[in-house]
Parts: sequence; structure tokens; C-alpha cells
Amino acid sequence: MFEYCLVVWLTMEEAKYIGNFISCAVANDYVAEYYADAPYTSCLHEDYIVLPKQFVKREINYAK
Repeated sequence: MFEYCLVVWLTMEEAKYIGNFISCAVANDYVAEYYADAPYTSCLHEDYIVLPKQFVKREINYAK
């Protein structure tokens, strides 16, 4: 259900994993509220990215 990873670049050097969301639309709403000044964000489906072996999934149930 929470299959979309939100990654935020607070600087152009280092990406920060924020959490998993039910959709990119919900992740984008979350960005608009909490990371509006981030220079770059990306919403990616977890099936299409390589996650670290020690990855701990953080499910964010965000609704406006």
C-alpha cells in the first residue's frame, strides 16, 4: 500500500529519505507543507529503485 518513496534534496549534494506514501500526489502534498523550500524532490516507486540492505521503511499516513 505504501509503495512510493519520497526523497528530498535539501542541498544538491545529499538526498534524504523522508518516507513511503500511498501515492506521489500525497507525497507532493507533504512536500508542499513541510519541505516547500527544498530545491529538489523526487517521488519514486520502490520497485524501481535500489534500497540499502538496512533500509527501514517509514510509512507516512498523510492526509489534508
